[in-house]
Amino acid sequence: MDFGLTDEQFLLRATARQFVADVCPAEKAKQWDEQGVVPPELFRGMAELGWFSLPFSEAEGGDGGGPLELILVAEELGRASFDVAMCYIGVLIPGLTVFRWGNEAQRDFIRDQVMTGRHRLAVGLSEPDSGSDAAALRTTAEDHGDHFRVSGQKAWCTGGGLPDTTIATYVRTGPREPKHSGISLLLVDPSTEGVEVRRTPTLARHILGTNEVFFNGALVPKENLVGPRDEGWKVMLSNIELEKVIITGGYLGAAQATLDEMLEYSRARHAFGRPIGNFQSLAHAMADLQTEIDSARLLAYRAAWLLAQGKPCSREGSMAKLKGSETYVAAARLGMQVCAGHGFSTESVMSFRYRESIVATISGGTSQIQRNGIARSMGLRSY
Repeated sequence: MDFGLTDEQFLLRATARQFVADVCPAEKAKQWDEQGVVPPELFRGMAELGWFSLPFSEAEGGDGGGPLELILVAEELGRASFDVAMCYIGVLIPGLTVFRWGNEAQRDFIRDQVMTGRHRLAVGLSEPDSGSDAAALRTTAEDHGDHFRVSGQKAWCTGGGLPDTTIATYVRTGPREPKHSGISLLLVDPSTEGVEVRRTPTLARHILGTNEVFFNGALVPKENLVGPRDEGWKVMLSNIELEKVIITGGYLGAAQATLDEMLEYSRARHAFGRPIGNFQSLAHAMADLQTEIDSARLLAYRAAWLLAQGKPCSREGSMAKLKGSETYVAAARLGMQVCAGHGFSTESVMSFRYRESIVATISGGTSQIQRNGIARSMGLRSY
């Protein structure tokens, strides 16, 4: 692995950092979270910088960026907040999936609408009774000639309630056994009759919003089927490692920004005649945290390098996701301790980091699921 960045990568990172400073600094991200809004300048700015087309080949209208470039953008956006990073990641991943498996009309839709930022995608996968066990989904799509009739319920659909959004919905079109077969991917317009989207009250992640989606016999044209019928599990897994890697970039940015914020406070806050950061107990804790963040970054970069080389990286991706998410939680917890009463005030950015970090070890694959995957790679069956 080459640990140095190219001139183009340095420029990309600097541009992303400036974008956060100008458009979505942490203080502003906190306000958006509290108001539960996505300002139009956020998505528009990302699109104008070409980030939604970044990973697509130049022949397909993209910039030919790889996993490392995507991590760099996600990490800088994570400095604003992980939810801001997900405004990028949450659109990009399903966009890549649809483009890879879709028909020509669907690929044109990605080129003309998603790459340009005119339209967004959200993912409907989890259900009330199927989260980590995603293949246990029950939402059905019955064959009705030129349409599917969709019935069931999705939960934890991030961004599914935003305007100009299509939900990439995993449904069961075949037998339940074996449970990993008989699954298909459909593109569903939330305005379709029989579809209802309800926002779920959550502790944080209010910018994109978390939703339940109810399907009451909604008719979805068969032309909205993405990839082979009954092979949706393969479709879903096709970008799972890339998703872990980019999400880890968002955790890294949020964790690093959290550490930077507590460092700044520890230099300014005095007690017993000196800055509190100079007390060994806090200095060592923050030194340990920087080591953990850098360790997570190296794991993420390793997985990104393997992906770029076309090499398997299931184990490495799980390690990166596990370490990145756990490190963000640890950073926010230490930040609250360092900032003390200031952090406890809901006016502080640190309180926002703390609320937001809690779900990092749950969403996108729990820490326990990541450990299961790592254990399997070691020849162990933990379940």
